[in-house]
Amino acid sequence: MSKHVSQSITVTLNNRNHPLAFEWRGRVHRVTEVQECWRLVGAWWDGESENTFFRVRTDKNGIYELKFDHSREAWQVFRTED
Repeated sequence: MSKHVSQSITVTLNNRNHPLAFEWRGRVHRVTEVQECWRLVGAWWDGESENTFFRVRTDKNGIYELKFDHSREAWQVFRTED
């Protein structure tokens, strides 16, 4: 089951700009695997920005979708999977 979250986070990146770890709800989650990466370009004529998404597995076996909003230069936990 997946759950939509959208909460701001702090992310540490590797030299390829992929997440190595992120801090969320007072805990550090270390990324053990980037399962998927994709970009979505919103309706620019409506002011929507480009976003990059990462589906990652963490050291606690959690699966998270992390979103980077290019216009705001901000990261979010976009979705979690149980």
